[in-house]
Amino acid sequence: MSKPRRQLTLPVEIFNREFDAKVLLSCFATERGFSVILGAKREINLNLASLPKSIYLPLNLHNRNQITAQLLARLGHTLVGADEEAIVYCSPEVYVKEKLGSIVFPQPNLYLAWGPENARIWKIQHNYNGMPIHITGNPRVDLLRPELRPYWTKHVETINEKFGKIILINTNFGKLNNFRPDKGDEKKALDRARVSPSDVDEFDLGMARHRLALFQHFQEMVGQMAATFPSHTILIRPHPSESHETWKQAANGHANVQVHIEGHVIPWLLAADAIIHNSCTTGLEGYLLGRPVFSYQPIVSDRFDKQLPNAVSRQATSSRELIELVKTALSSGQPAKENGSEAKTRLIEQYLTSLHGPFSSENVVKTLETFDDAFSPSPPNWGTVLAAKSHAFGRKLRREFNAQFRMGNQNRSQRYNYLNHIFPEITLAHIEERIVRFQDVLKRFQHTRVKPLRNNIFEVFPD
Repeated sequence: MSKPRRQLTLPVEIFNREFDAKVLLSCFATERGFSVILGAKREINLNLASLPKSIYLPLNLHNRNQITAQLLARLGHTLVGADEEAIVYCSPEVYVKEKLGSIVFPQPNLYLAWGPENARIWKIQHNYNGMPIHITGNPRVDLLRPELRPYWTKHVETINEKFGKIILINTNFGKLNNFRPDKGDEKKALDRARVSPSDVDEFDLGMARHRLALFQHFQEMVGQMAATFPSHTILIRPHPSESHETWKQAANGHANVQVHIEGHVIPWLLAADAIIHNSCTTGLEGYLLGRPVFSYQPIVSDRFDKQLPNAVSRQATSSRELIELVKTALSSGQPAKENGSEAKTRLIEQYLTSLHGPFSSENVVKTLETFDDAFSPSPPNWGTVLAAKSHAFGRKLRREFNAQFRMGNQNRSQRYNYLNHIFPEITLAHIEERIVRFQDVLKRFQHTRVKPLRNNIFEVFPD
């Protein structure tokens, strides 16, 4: 009797942030005999009862995933804990408070860490249950490595042809300037504080006020950069959770300012002559790509700033200083290259592994191969399957009820637009095109195939 094909499920929450990396991980997995369910997290979780038993990666460690984690365990899946936001935070204590749910964190069968510091923080938690933590790196880091730069070449050329010379401003003010006006924890904290300051946690209110001041400085800085660098397109790329309207208003009156969120951030980083951010993962990504990266810090707080991306950037504490730093970087007539210092390299190595040698994706697959017992045939538990189907049906009913009777037309439209914003409708061609590019660049994965299963859910498998 032949052994069942090993199954892996890869849900994607934010398309632009994760999708390419999980297609790459799927390719490495099929090379080792896995069949992979890949698609929108929301759709996958609504269809758990009809999908094969698998290794489910990643189980986000926040308590909002509690019901999903329970259903996965009851359906016989192997749960793998990981966190897409495990390396950029203002302090380990705040990371634990915001990202590690006391109920969900102990549930995975194993954990995959970005690097040594990520693993260290997990291991010292009081509710860590001793399950193995493997330092594999994250497949998103693979996409930054020199071997995969050609994967982005056509996209970079398209950006340069369309926009010319670019100064890229990456923003991350989604908790203040959310895509949906009724969302955003920092905005809500400020609103509550106007009524009753004592009802708002002191740290949360301090963070909200700090971020609001930065948000205002960034809006003012846009026009100053546009006026100083008229031959460059000042391209604002908001965080996926952000509204674009505020940035379009900041761009008013400046013909060389545009707001865009299309596609993965990496080709935009590679196309830019200068990258400006504050406490943003793109600062770290830009540095690893060798680009000139500037952290704009008109106000500074050891308590509220996210240290890692700021530490690897050239820091400016005023718009005047930022402009002079960017002028210096551009003065040679050729885009400046970021030369990594030994201190910055040592710092990054505490947070990231697999910057050279085996890819993070290879490390992940090698680790998952040790869990063959998760695929031993077992009769279905029809009670659990029925419960999962009932839960999914209930969620769909609630969603339809809320859309029809509780949401106004504006809120209904905003919710639809937001869901389509973070994960749009995709086709088979979206995945096939990416697989072909990975095949061309790495000269691997020639036996990888893909087929659609359901709306925004696909199977990637070896032929």
